[in-house]
Amino acid sequence: MSAHEKAAGVLDTPTTANFKIDTPIVAPNRESEKSFATMAAQFAMQGHTLHQTNPTNGAVTYYAERWGLIRYLPTLDDTRRFLAQIGGAA
Repeated sequence: MSAHEKAAGVLDTPTTANFKIDTPIVAPNRESEKSFATMAAQFAMQGHTLHQTNPTNGAVTYYAERWGLIRYLPTLDDTRRFLAQIGGAA
């Protein structure tokens, strides 16, 4: 880092060598990916956004969002039930 960058307050960026990942990376299940993508499209048609957590951080959970409000959905089955509740095809 140059003296000019230090004076400007530019911080060093971390490199990947500084990080250690203890959690094994699990290959995603194609069927669940397809189910999620289909349901995300169905949620979008109802004006909601469907999100899922990162599988490398543990069990996958889901949440739906609309107008800044979030609905926690622990499983894909709960996601299907909520989709039916908001008027989408389950």
